[in-house]
Amino acid sequence: MRGTFSVYSPQRKVLDRYRISIEMPRNYPKDLPIVRETGGRIPRNQDFHIEAADGRACVLLPDDRWRCFPEGAPFEQFLAGPLHDFFHGQSLVELGGDWPFDEWKHGAEGIVQHYTDLLDTDDVKTIVRFLRVIAKQNFKAHLPCPCGSGKKIKKCCRAKIVELRRRIAPAMARKSLEVLRASTVPYNRAQEGTVRETR
Repeated sequence: MRGTFSVYSPQRKVLDRYRISIEMPRNYPKDLPIVRETGGRIPRNQDFHIEAADGRACVLLPDDRWRCFPEGAPFEQFLAGPLHDFFHGQSLVELGGDWPFDEWKHGAEGIVQHYTDLLDTDDVKTIVRFLRVIAKQNFKAHLPCPCGSGKKIKKCCRAKIVELRRRIAPAMARKSLEVLRASTVPYNRAQEGTVRETR
């Protein structure tokens, strides 16, 4: 799909317009729509949440889609929610303002930032341990808790893990693990083999 996408004020006044394309991936709605700004207006770099290689817009962090566009939600919700916020933010930054919607950083840093908020820790090793549990099709509650308490999951963070797994699909957690493994974010390389077991 190609066309013009409008940014509106709360009173539904058109504030700005962008030329865009939207491609629906084969396994939609499991994967998010692929959006590109086609007018050449937004620089192709991570500071503007655009992939330099192919021009894809990073409209939202996939791990965080449960908040604003969960799998199975109507496509109109994507247009009115995250996509509108993305281009609204681009317009404000173009005018010299700040990102208005608490934008996540790009790539591995954004993943760590997201899970820091969810898990209340910025320790990457702990985040990786939680992601490994989320990434498994089934998890065993008698194993050590990923929080590092020394307790078993069933006597510690079981409720939190169940809730995270309800929001974040195993395949999404595996993708995040791969991004972290390939990045320069501090990561325990000794766990690399274990990460690959979750595929």
